[in-house]
Amino acid sequence: MTIHPLLPDLAGPDLAIAWAPLEALSGDSHPDEWEDIASAAPSRQKEFVAGRQLARALSDQLGLPPAPLRRAVDRSPVWPSDRTGSLSHCDTLCAAAVGKRSAIQSVGVDVESIGRVEPKLWPTLFTEREADYLSALAPEAIALEATLFFSAKESFYKCQYPLTQEWVGFQDVEVARTDKALLTVAPTNGAAQAWHAAPIHAVEMSESHVATVMLLPA
Repeated sequence: MTIHPLLPDLAGPDLAIAWAPLEALSGDSHPDEWEDIASAAPSRQKEFVAGRQLARALSDQLGLPPAPLRRAVDRSPVWPSDRTGSLSHCDTLCAAAVGKRSAIQSVGVDVESIGRVEPKLWPTLFTEREADYLSALAPEAIALEATLFFSAKESFYKCQYPLTQEWVGFQDVEVARTDKALLTVAPTNGAAQAWHAAPIHAVEMSESHVATVMLLPA
């Protein structure tokens, strides 16, 4: 299995982040994992298996013992007690982050195909301020930035959910650009919490895909 480091400057002995093509992540699931996905559509089974294969490879990198990664009723991964993590899939790629729970409180990762966030979706996905910012960009930059803003909200949701167990809508947070590599997120209502404070790291993986990662140290 060939996997590719993602944002290697963030990784270390307590955190591993990587991506790989879905086709490179086929294989057998742990029987307990397969029980969670046996009745799903083949495409969903493929994504599920790919995410678990990648998470297993990253856990091995960190020296963590083998353990099944079950699925909760809400379909979120149930990480073993010694680790935390996040999974993401898009059209052809899978990304994952795994951290030792003693050092990483929570992490969110998201991978997206550039261009899927069309302007007709903006009223649902973005606040008025976000939409104004995107509309003011050069035409050739809009698709990339809109995809990154959407991805940032996905990474934020995945990062905060294990801590809050609360659903967060796209209009409940607002993303802003800090610099070429970083985004921030803030609540649109109420006071900011600890899980709003961490920066969101953005990376252009290729001409067709981007990824974001949000990390909360323990």
